[in-house]
Amino acid sequence: MRVGRRVWPLVLLAICPAPAFAAQSADPAELVRLEAEVEAGRAEGVAEAVGRWIAEARNPTRESLARARYLLARLMADADSARTALLALALDGGSSFGALAWLRLAQLDLALGEPARASADLDRLRADHPRSPLATVSWHWTARTLEARGLLARACEAWQRAVTEARRVGDATSVRLAAAASTGCGAGTPRFTVQVAALSRAETAREMRSRLEVDGFPARVAEDDALHRVRVGRFASPEAARGLQRRLHDAGYAADIVPEAT
Repeated sequence: MRVGRRVWPLVLLAICPAPAFAAQSADPAELVRLEAEVEAGRAEGVAEAVGRWIAEARNPTRESLARARYLLARLMADADSARTALLALALDGGSSFGALAWLRLAQLDLALGEPARASADLDRLRADHPRSPLATVSWHWTARTLEARGLLARACEAWQRAVTEARRVGDATSVRLAAAASTGCGAGTPRFTVQVAALSRAETAREMRSRLEVDGFPARVAEDDALHRVRVGRFASPEAARGLQRRLHDAGYAADIVPEAT
């Protein structure tokens, strides 16, 4: 299912009907309670309650204010507004929510079909918060963004880094997840690619490759049966290639997922 550019993906934000909240005090503990309501799927009225908390707070700590801003960003239905709010919080720094904002921003960008931007978000997370536990978690998501871009070799390196980092901190669950995700990295496993054209003239194929690269799709030309096949990305499964196929279609290119010799 494709995610609209102006709607948060449901995997990141579950909103279910619930009674609206009455006015709340500016106690920082109230933010924790409101956050728990969101995690439980009872988000109706929470945005208004957080807004009141911000308005009523007297000399709030930077950490509490960051928590409120982060919670509001999670509750925004408009993806562009959510990105703006998360980016402002991530760039502000000075609280533990900076790393979390970068991670959520990357997840949102990945869901919106912007894996290159998501990769940059995760790079910034590690640069700004190298000691955060989320820096370890970020390698899992970096591998996913690289996989979505068809950069399979780099994705496999990131999966391995995810396993190594998770083992270092004793996170057995993350080790299992990363190891399972990287099963397509073994030698001799099937490979797939997205083919944009099969052309008889080498010059035409090179021109199309250049056009693809200008549009942000690193392409190559493969010689096969006297044809010049213009292809983008390498994947461990057809399912992993579908996101790139959709992005190529959206950019105006024909795109078919085809097997590729290993």
